[in-house]
Parts: sequence; C-alpha cells; structure tokens
Amino acid sequence: MKGFAGYLNSRKNVIFCALLCAGVFAVIFFLYGIDMQAVWYPLTICLCLAAVFVLVGYIRMKKRHLELSRTAGYGDADMECLPPARDLIEEDYQKIIELLNERNRKEKENHDLAGRDMQDYYARWVHQIKAPIAVMQVLLQREDTQENRELRSELFRVEQYVDMALCYTRLGEGGSDLLIQEYDLDEIIRKAVRKYAGQFIRKKIRLIYNGTDEKVITDEKWLSFIIEQLLSNAVKYTAQGTVTIEVDDRKRLTVADTGIGIAPEDLPRIFEKGYTGYNGRQDKKSTGIGLYLCRTAADRLGHAISARSAPGKGSRFTIDLASYPFQAE
Repeated sequence: MKGFAGYLNSRKNVIFCALLCAGVFAVIFFLYGIDMQAVWYPLTICLCLAAVFVLVGYIRMKKRHLELSRTAGYGDADMECLPPARDLIEEDYQKIIELLNERNRKEKENHDLAGRDMQDYYARWVHQIKAPIAVMQVLLQREDTQENRELRSELFRVEQYVDMALCYTRLGEGGSDLLIQEYDLDEIIRKAVRKYAGQFIRKKIRLIYNGTDEKVITDEKWLSFIIEQLLSNAVKYTAQGTVTIEVDDRKRLTVADTGIGIAPEDLPRIFEKGYTGYNGRQDKKSTGIGLYLCRTAADRLGHAISARSAPGKGSRFTIDLASYPFQAE
C-alpha cells in the first residue's frame, strides 16, 4: 500500500487535471441544460479506464523498481547492469550515475595507490630503523651495568613498537602475507619465551611452561606475534608473581599472569582499536593497539581469542588453535 500511495502521489498532477476536466465538462453541460444523466455514464466509463491505466502504470513502476533494486544489490555494479532508459530523464540520470561511478573508481584507485605507497614506506622505515637499534644493543652489551640494563630494556620496548608498526601495516594487506601449514606449537612458544626472557629476569617474574607435543595449523609468524604481545602485556602489568603458559589437549593456548588484572567494565572492550581502559589511563603509556592487533591477526588466522580477568587477581588470555577452518595441504 505504501508503494501504491507513493505512485499515486507521483501522478497527482495528472489525476488533478483529469478531475478538473471532468468538472469543467459537467459545469458546461449543466449550463446548457443537458440532462446530467448523460454525463454520469461517460464519466463512469472514463473513471474505469483511468483506474485501469493507473493500475497498469503501477505494475510497470513496480517492475521497474524491482529491476533497479536488483541492480543496487550488486554493490559497485557497472553501467551495463542498469536496465535500458525509457525516457530522456532516465537517460540523464544514468549519465550522472556513470560520471559519479567513474569518479569513484578513480578516487578508489588513487586511495589504494596511496595506501600501498604508505605501507611500502613503513616497511622500509622499519627495516632501516632496526639497523641502529641492533648497533645500540651491541654497544650496550659491552658493559654489564645497571644503567645499561635499563637502557637495553627500553631499547627492547622500542624494537617492540617498531615491530608493531610493521604488523599494523601488513594486517591491512589481506591474506597475502600468510603461510598456513602445520607447525610444532612448542617451538613457536619457546621462541617467544626466549625473546622475552630478559624482561622476565629483569622484573624477577617467574615463568611457568612445561612444554607441549601439540601440532597446529596456523601461520608461524603471526601466531608468534600474538603470543609475544600477550607476554609483553603480562610482563608490563605484573609487578611480581608468575606468568603461566599452558596448552590443553583441545589445543587451547593460555597465557595467565598474576598481575593487576582488568576492570570488569573494560573487559568487553579490550580488543577494540585504541581502547586503553582504566589500566591504560593510569599507565599513560598504553596505545590500545597491541590487543587489537592480536584479535585482528587471530581472526585472520581463523583462531578464537578470549580473555578472563579480575582486578588484583591477574588475567587469562586463551587462543583456540583448533578453530582453523581449513586443513593442511
């Protein structure tokens, strides 16, 4: 009914003119003294014919509407998908659509090109900045002083942020950077643990990991990135106590700590981009990017990641590595 009412509203000028003409004829017949019964009969016939034309016009309009709706469902469809124009006005609208479509296509090409240039720039910057970082690490290892230990720790954090920047740009490239196959999970975990061993020793945090024999279908580099980010947060927010890594028989990898925990109101949003929560606002150094990248990378790999926490009792992050939807080739 809403569509029919809209159609009548679009034809209101024609309907008004038809009624006005009928009224004019009725007045003229009345003034000439013609019997009004001679008017009602042809008027009734005209109204019936008008109703038929209105109904046919509505059916044609409805059919046209469905054709255009199907075309709109194609998203960025080409002009060939549009039905042929029936009048000059439709031709003008199709020309406007074609011009806008071409402009949008050019803007998208320019945007994609600029994005690729930016990603290439960040990739080059990351590789270039790693050279002076490596040199500074070698220089700081010459003397084992407390000051050099603190500087090495801060330099390690700088390297973390550099790697995070590179991962941030690569995650936007789609699946071209993935190498999905079967890996030894224990080897991936131990590499991440060795990388953060210095941080655990520096903060005197005990790490508990008993090893695993599980093999998982994943991408080694991106799974390593997720585990490293979880270990980084565990070290960052644990002043004393332990960090535990466990793998159960259902291939669920858990990183648990005895740190400050996460507030209940923050827990549902910790994987959002840029969200730092109460701990981040207190620390004033959190970027809100690390866990967002973990969730994005896990989604890209087909793994599910979840978190449980209580303030003052630590946090538990679990990666379900059995949830990858494909099989190894």
